[in-house]
Formats: sequence, structure tokens, C-alpha cells
Amino acid sequence: MKSLNTQLKKKGLEMVEEYVDPEFGPVYTIHAVKGDVSNNDVAYRLYYAGEVTKWSASRRKAIEKASNRVKAAKAKAERELERAQSQLTESTRSSPSTS
Repeated sequence: MKSLNTQLKKKGLEMVEEYVDPEFGPVYTIHAVKGDVSNNDVAYRLYYAGEVTKWSASRRKAIEKASNRVKAAKAKAERELERAQSQLTESTRSSPSTS
């Protein structure tokens, strides 16, 4: 949140937390620091700050690291599932059947 506040301040905007909506979470109000700024100007500055943050190098690196962790976790879960299934199969083969 701090980096977004920094980006907004660079664009002449200020974010104020107003309340927490039970459905949507925190709801913020954006104010222009300088006077004589229209809503369109605020919307453009907010959009631009969001786009800069969205495509920043640090965000791309963080997304790449997170995707690698997710892939590794999925692979580990699959290996454990296969191992459990093979142990179950071996235990049913080794136990004598009672007929």
C-alpha cells in the first residue's frame, strides 16, 4: 500500500481510507492535492499510477517468483499423491486375501 501511496503522491493525488465494506473490503477516497483538478484528471492520474505499478519490474519479478512457487507446490502435491497411491497399491498386493 505504501508504494501505491508514493505513486499517487507523485501524480498529485492522496488516498484516504474511509471505511471497510463487508462485501468489498476497504473503500478509499482519492483526493487531488492541488486545487482546480477535475474528476477526469483524477481518474487519468489514478489510471496511470495503477498501470505504472502494474507493469513495474519489481511487480513482474514478484509475479514470476510466485508462479514458480505455485508450480513447485503443485508438483510436490502430485508426487506425494502418486507416492501415497503406490504405497496403497503395494499394501493391497502384499496382504493375503481371505477367501
